Amino acid sequence: MPHGSGGDAPEVSLTHTVALYDPADGRVVHLHQVVVLGGGGRVEEDRAEREAVENARLRGHDVGGLRVQHVTAPLPDRPGVLHVDTATGELVALAPRPSP
Repeated sequence: MPHGSGGDAPEVSLTHTVALYDPADGRVVHLHQVVVLGGGGRVEEDRAEREAVENARLRGHDVGGLRVQHVTAPLPDRPGVLHVDTATGELVALAPRPSP
């Protein structure tokens, strides 16, 4: 039996991942990803950051005290609550705190 294929999808030419996090505990409040496919227009890092802040604001987050981290490594593959390790700048997944 022959195997199918997904066709000729364009390749990803650029990605930006922007985490907005609480500097008090490193907890990620909003994660924003921009994916540009081949032939698409270029999106600069500062535009991705502005979009992240605006989208978080539109979703009701108070963005005034949040910090921005541009994430270049792949997202963590284990489940958990995303945090920015403020010592290394890496995005990590931590086990959720138990409910009281």
